[in-house]
Amino acid sequence: MYRAAIIALALVAAVLYLTPSTTPFSPYNSGPYGLSQFAHMCRTSPTADVVVLAPGASAEGLNITASTAEIVDPLANLGSPYIPAAYAAPTNGSAYSGPVAAPNATPLLGKGTPLILTSPTSFADGDRGPFALALAVKADNKTLYVYNAALFTNLALRWNMGLAKAICTRPVRIVVPYGDPSHYVHEILEVAAPWTAPALLTTIALYLIYRHRHGLGA
Repeated sequence: MYRAAIIALALVAAVLYLTPSTTPFSPYNSGPYGLSQFAHMCRTSPTADVVVLAPGASAEGLNITASTAEIVDPLANLGSPYIPAAYAAPTNGSAYSGPVAAPNATPLLGKGTPLILTSPTSFADGDRGPFALALAVKADNKTLYVYNAALFTNLALRWNMGLAKAICTRPVRIVVPYGDPSHYVHEILEVAAPWTAPALLTTIALYLIYRHRHGLGA
């Protein structure tokens, strides 16, 4: 019975691992609103000083939150009010400056130095812009850079590849507030990846020792 349960769990995990996540802004979502391309470009680290927040997520210890109120801009946009144009200042710690696209972006809420701003004609939930899409935040005698994940979706990279390449010269930390089962399976297996080979070798060794001691032969 235990063997059947283990096999069933392994099959479920395998199916979920082979199925892309549908969670918006997930690094395992290969759709337009996923971050799979960005995650593939970057080195990720849970202690990185570059933090990418999905709407609804918070940067732990920084009091910075990505709002869930979508920004629209009827004037400064790239063909749609839902693709606002924003501007990246040269002080963003990534040696990048210039216009960027912000499809489905939301404001970053909290204290910090704005690095990317939408135009004054932008709106979000009745409030008028400009809104910060990136902030530099001082914490523990160092500067952390917080970005809204909407800048790096698979859709946004058609406009923002230069920004993404500049950001990815350093490790990044992607924070998503929730995920579907596929997202969590990918996340768990990614964390466990360095231990997979040693665990497999240990299991095989213990199995061979067990067979030898019980005279089960080859």
